[in-house]
Amino acid sequence: MAGPLILVREIRQLREGLYQVLQEQEGAAQAELVEHVLELAKARRQGDERAIRELDTLVKGLAGREAGVVLRAISILFDLINMAEDRHRVRVLRDRERRTGTAPRPESIGATLDQLNGEGYAAQQIQGFLNRLDIEPVFTAHPTEAKRRTVRTVLKSIQQCLARRDALDLLPREEREISDAIHRQLVALWQTDPHRPERPTVMEEVKRSLYAMGTLWEVVPRLYRDLGEGLARYFPGHGFAVPRFLHFGTWIGGDRDGHPHVTVEVTAATLTTLRQAALDAHLEECRRVYGLLSMSDKRVKVSEGLAAALTEWPQLASQLERISPHEVYRRFLRVVEWRLQQSMSSAPFAELAPGAYGRAAALEQDVALLQRSLEENGGGAVVGEVADWLCRVRVFGLHMARLDVRQESGHYGQVVAELLARAGLCADYLGLDEAGKQEVLQRSLGHYESLDNLSDQARETTALFRLLTRAVQLYGADLLGGHIISMTHQPSDVLVVLWLLRWAAREVGGAEVLGVGTVGIVPLFETIDDLQRAEEIFGAILDCAEYEPLLAAQGRVQTAMVGYSDSTKDGGYLAASWALYRAQVQLHEAAARRGVQAVFFHGRGGALGRGGGPAARSILSLPPHTVGGAIRTTEQGEVLAARYDDRDIAFRHLEQITSATFLVEAEKGQAPEDEWLEIMDFLAAEAYRAYRELVAADGFVEYFRQATPIAAIEDLPIGSRPARRNQAASLANLRAIPWVFAWTQSRAMIPAWYGMGTALEAFARTSAGDWEQLGRMYRKWMFFQGAVANAELALAKADMGIAHAYAQLMIDAGQREAIWNMLDGEYRRSCAAVSRMTGCDGLLDSVPWLQRSIRERDPNVDPLNLIQVELLRKLATTEDDAGLRDLLRQSIQGVSAGMRTTG
Repeated sequence: MAGPLILVREIRQLREGLYQVLQEQEGAAQAELVEHVLELAKARRQGDERAIRELDTLVKGLAGREAGVVLRAISILFDLINMAEDRHRVRVLRDRERRTGTAPRPESIGATLDQLNGEGYAAQQIQGFLNRLDIEPVFTAHPTEAKRRTVRTVLKSIQQCLARRDALDLLPREEREISDAIHRQLVALWQTDPHRPERPTVMEEVKRSLYAMGTLWEVVPRLYRDLGEGLARYFPGHGFAVPRFLHFGTWIGGDRDGHPHVTVEVTAATLTTLRQAALDAHLEECRRVYGLLSMSDKRVKVSEGLAAALTEWPQLASQLERISPHEVYRRFLRVVEWRLQQSMSSAPFAELAPGAYGRAAALEQDVALLQRSLEENGGGAVVGEVADWLCRVRVFGLHMARLDVRQESGHYGQVVAELLARAGLCADYLGLDEAGKQEVLQRSLGHYESLDNLSDQARETTALFRLLTRAVQLYGADLLGGHIISMTHQPSDVLVVLWLLRWAAREVGGAEVLGVGTVGIVPLFETIDDLQRAEEIFGAILDCAEYEPLLAAQGRVQTAMVGYSDSTKDGGYLAASWALYRAQVQLHEAAARRGVQAVFFHGRGGALGRGGGPAARSILSLPPHTVGGAIRTTEQGEVLAARYDDRDIAFRHLEQITSATFLVEAEKGQAPEDEWLEIMDFLAAEAYRAYRELVAADGFVEYFRQATPIAAIEDLPIGSRPARRNQAASLANLRAIPWVFAWTQSRAMIPAWYGMGTALEAFARTSAGDWEQLGRMYRKWMFFQGAVANAELALAKADMGIAHAYAQLMIDAGQREAIWNMLDGEYRRSCAAVSRMTGCDGLLDSVPWLQRSIRERDPNVDPLNLIQVELLRKLATTEDDAGLRDLLRQSIQGVSAGMRTTG
């Protein structure tokens, strides 16, 4: 049984191994210093006044080398603990499956089908759910993964050693060899620079994302098999048609919003890299299956269709001579192999070589032909291997993941204004009102004129649209996802993209082909104001006659993206959560009135203040009737590693989101009562008022810049993207990621809870309100329960004692005290309100294992924060000091590891 004692023992062994390396590499005195710091930190947490004073004195007196050793040792310790916890999570999952026997795992596809069967759903209804099921996680390179790939590789090696040590029949010699290997890896970990020497390039991020795709390549067929087995078990005798319900997207190499390094050349290279990776994987799959299919047609029959397909390639006769004419399967696979090789040898974006696969449908047809022949002629167990390959063809295609393109609305507006002026169609497009802009765009849609001497911005943008159009001509629309318009404020922001697509189609010479993927043009609503106006904007787009042909080509399906990060930064956690909920309901209704299916693309981050939290709970919290089985969601930064590095964890994540989407599609959650909607309107307004009062307070921006490590975070080389959309140093153009990252480092965590206490107390004070109503909402309504649960977790992770130490860094004492009182007062109100509403005495009382985990981590994170505060204090009064900056980076990485989150 996977009990906690196994985890405790493994962490203890890793900790002892680290201390041994520390003694060898830095000396006994440094190892004792680290142990002493951690002992004092633990005593400090228990209220020991002597320990509080001694730790404060020790931290302030640390020399540079000593501070570096302490920071490095504790950071590595957390890396090892996190790795051990991930291993234990897999143990628990496997042990739970072992103990359930034939019963389905909780939150699995089988459990969902069992539930629906028990509630009387018919097979026909289940088929209807399957037909609408469409799930697409979309990878982004937003810079929230603070750990180097090199470090992750070393940790992976240690993890593999620990897995080998679990074997029951190890010899003493083998145990020593494993221990020696772990020791060598710990030495390597200690001697490795924890920081990247410079920011990764976009192409490095693209290639890094392929590690996750490699895991998914192995996992996805298992998910489809689970679905098939569940359908057969709970709805026997029904021949279900299982569509491609899962596929993947990526922004990496296509997201140019405020990212000067994503050029048209980078996007072209990204598309090529993704295609080559898919072709490589299919070629390997082809050769593997070739090794299995050695059967002779003298012993088993082969379908006529398969044999006939060989006659289509007479030019390969000489290559097939070396294969027995009776081994028809192998002959056919050699043809498939040749076609894949021809695909790989074709120059990017040029005419395909003879026989090359341009689109995945052709490869799917060949592999399906192979599978049918095996099924019809006693293929036995080998059919499963080919079925897995066919599953991979359908899910990953010839592109691995569909590439999204994203750009900020104002950028395209400027480009179209320049093109219109050069063509003599409108002298001052940007000076027009919204009605005037729409009239000009609709009137000139499809106009083409070759223009020279364009600005760099216009030249780059038109080259991008030409590239996208050419790519769709050659490879089909499936290699692209959506063209996302961030900061969509007006319908014209969507029409300018349609205008550029029509222009590029004429330029490339294929007027019937638009350079937009299967998801289409996607407006992104991400501020509170835009979310509140989203229905009006969306409706105008859907009513536009010029937009109708594109909508029809998409099967009258329109995707809208809602942004969790910027809306929370703009209006605070509770107001943003409710604005997002309301917007989805209104957008869904606006689309339904027009006979259009609205699909929502959820721009969630990994952190609680950016829409993070358990993925399944987030899906189950969505408004009723708005999902319809189709959902897209971003997977950002550190989430990629956390969810997709390990096969078992990746599978568990995928089965949970599939199960949750299935349940939401079946509308198993309770719809909110009208009264609850009115209460939420009140709560959101009060929370918004409190949040805006905070960020607008005198000195707040200075507090943020002085009392958090935001300046150092902006300079971290953890991603290719700049921290700001432009160079102006204001809160408005700061990206949401560093905003949340900085508050997480200072342990205040305000983006995930600020304003909730004020809102809840305000409602309870009204004549119509009381805590019982709020408690009932919490118990019965999944949305409110999820919103409160995420805030409760953020409040539990926050530490206002540590946050107060950061507050002392602000120079202006009067402003510092005023802002601190606002933060501390709201924290106390929020803790009290959440506890009263949930009926628990303390935060997370209902989740004791998580409560215990945070309490055990906190003492070890504290010294990292205290050292960071001291480093910030020194840097504020010291000339530029590379040594101090390096130590500060180490502290940021350590706190990130200790908190298991960045931003």
